[in-house]
Amino acid sequence: MGSTGMGWMDEAGARLTVADDDFASKLGSATRDLTFKAARAGVKGVNSSAKFIWRHRRAPVKAARDVQATGQAAVRAARVAANFVRMAASRVIAGAASISLPILPVIAAMLAVLGVLLAVMGAFLGSNASESTVSGVPAEYEADVIRAGSICQVVTPSIIAAQIDQESNWNPKAGSSAGAQGIAQFMPSTWASAGKDGDGDGKADIWNPHDAIWSQGNYMCNLASQVETAKKSGKLTGDTLELTLAAYNAGLGSVLRYGMVPPFEETINYVRRIKELAATKYTATGTAEGGTVGSLEPKLTVSGGIVSTAGITPDTRYPWGQCTWWAATRRADIGKPIPGWGNAATWAGSAASAGYTVDGSPSAGSVIVFQPGVLGASADYGHVAMVEEVRGDGSILISESNALGLGVVSTREISASQLAAAGNGVRYIH
Repeated sequence: MGSTGMGWMDEAGARLTVADDDFASKLGSATRDLTFKAARAGVKGVNSSAKFIWRHRRAPVKAARDVQATGQAAVRAARVAANFVRMAASRVIAGAASISLPILPVIAAMLAVLGVLLAVMGAFLGSNASESTVSGVPAEYEADVIRAGSICQVVTPSIIAAQIDQESNWNPKAGSSAGAQGIAQFMPSTWASAGKDGDGDGKADIWNPHDAIWSQGNYMCNLASQVETAKKSGKLTGDTLELTLAAYNAGLGSVLRYGMVPPFEETINYVRRIKELAATKYTATGTAEGGTVGSLEPKLTVSGGIVSTAGITPDTRYPWGQCTWWAATRRADIGKPIPGWGNAATWAGSAASAGYTVDGSPSAGSVIVFQPGVLGASADYGHVAMVEEVRGDGSILISESNALGLGVVSTREISASQLAAAGNGVRYIH
């Protein structure tokens, strides 16, 4: 039981690490280090492991505090820990029954394991971050969707919900003529390698919606990881989410073959449909991403990362909903109107010719111009957005249209390291 309990701690660390940011990775590493130091075998090991873990229950918390992190990262890691607490409780009972251990050592081990995780969550929940949720999801699956959408940054709960809507319309008994099964419509051959036990009952059942939704999140994040690796090696260009959705629909091989979202009508429509559903029917809600944002006046009203454009006079020189439409609209909204400059990729050159200051230093109120393929910009037209705030750590907050669907205005944080890597692929019009 001692080694089994340590295995649970190791799994908790692994799930935190896969959250895919420095904050969660460091926390996961600290949890695993604690696990290995406490590893014992047999009933005697339960007591010694429990004492060791309890004495060092604040070690992961200290590791978390040693790094700078955003509220979203804290919330994401806290979700992982919270879900693991629930499963650990059910597993400890089953494990004790299977090997007839004395009840007191078992309780000691359970309290020690849960104590570490609760201490971890306490550190997160003591911050100003608030856990967001997602609208439109059937109540019986909301917790599963939030959990599956918290594994990595790219695949959010809204994306998971949109995919399930598209695949099965939330029918856990759905089947297709091609052989796909269950609420997430996995093919049995894919499930054989991707299927996971999502509810802790010891089985990975394709027809169990809790297992299927958890597996969906893991499968999508695995695809996103492969897409990111391919982008870093120069094999792919474009938005990571769009490429991941395309890989899910058409296969990663097809995406790699074309170096972008494949020019298949079905795939293009699938990517568009999922993003539209995520931005409309299944928008995220909650105080973590709600209220007003930015340092400009007037501030933007945001809910779940989606900007309300109510009361903002739209620019009519550009097609409604395009990125150029929003950049021109927002500049006029803050009292700094700009002329029309054509496609996004030409804006920097046109602005410089018109006498505007164009450089590589962001400022609140400047237009950020992304050259084609840079930081998810269109490979054909580039992208423009508005800088809403420049932060002390060098990161920026931008508002943009058509990143999540035509006419959907959303916010995005871009880190200092991302901006540095983009180099001259990003310019600012002041």
